[in-house]
Amino acid sequence: MSKPSMEKLEANITTLLEAYCKLKEESKRLTIQVEILTREKQSFLKEKESINEKLEYLSELESVNKNNENDRIQVREKVIYLLEKLEKFDLT
Repeated sequence: MSKPSMEKLEANITTLLEAYCKLKEESKRLTIQVEILTREKQSFLKEKESINEKLEYLSELESVNKNNENDRIQVREKVIYLLEKLEKFDLT
């Protein structure tokens, strides 16, 4: 092989090695980024689960509140009815 061809081959090999090193570093960086994103995803999934549990609890509270409101209305009507009966009641 002639000297210029050998130098050109060496230059190409050097370029390929540099490109390989850059790709290897980029692969490491991307692997770390994927790991970080995976941890963030897990964190967000836990947060989502917590939020869903709180929403479910809030929904239950709203349901109980509505039932209590209905009970309060019924009790109020009964009290009004009884007060009206007491006003009409004459002890004499």
